Amino acid sequence: MNKLRAQVSAIMRDERASPPRVRIAVIGSSRVGKSALIVRYLTRRYIGEYHSNTDLLYRQTVPINGTPIELEVIDVSGSNPDKFPAEQIQWADACLLVYSVTDRSSFEYATEVLTALKRTPPNSSPSHGPASTTSSMPLALLGNKTDLDHLRQVPTKEGQAVSASHGASFSEASVADNSGDLYRCVDRLLAEVRTPQRTRKFSVTKMLGSLIGGATNTNQTTRSGSMVACPRVPAPARPPLAAAAP
Repeated sequence: MNKLRAQVSAIMRDERASPPRVRIAVIGSSRVGKSALIVRYLTRRYIGEYHSNTDLLYRQTVPINGTPIELEVIDVSGSNPDKFPAEQIQWADACLLVYSVTDRSSFEYATEVLTALKRTPPNSSPSHGPASTTSSMPLALLGNKTDLDHLRQVPTKEGQAVSASHGASFSEASVADNSGDLYRCVDRLLAEVRTPQRTRKFSVTKMLGSLIGGATNTNQTTRSGSMVACPRVPAPARPPLAAAAP
């Protein structure tokens, strides 16, 4: 027992000594470019198409207004769109919903998640929706793959209308083309997180997965980072997301 207490105390000391932390959940259907977007933002590199059937956690120290922030980004696997990412949303300070402008079904999924977030009461159970999610959680909707505009299925105005109706910021970008809109979208979302958290009841990076790789941004010497594979966070099977409304 004394050993356990000492370990807990050591973890708490580490948390207090570390920079403030911001956590973002990136949610979207499979193959909309979530992983490529995250890697592009953190490292300025492009990984092309990447598909994983498990959640991935990226952790990197980034400067925000001159202050180092420990940024954690969970790439929520889109391999099973019938699972609502309740626990990942509960874990996050903000959510980024990503769809492909060339795939209407991915837009419909992002819209459903936004609708569920808006309609779910703050104190709802995870079995019905994202627990402890409030209407004040910063949200952003991003349409990726604008470089394939000739294959577009989702008009820009439609994305703008949906985001406005759900209180989310809106952007379109091409991760492949390294468009500045993707950086502005994430930076704006980070800025909307009013109070970065210095301590937490739990830390995913301490509790989940094993270190499988790392990446540093050679253009930003103040940044350092790693990627952790998370065991699939269990999320309840759901009927159509609109049913999560009270």
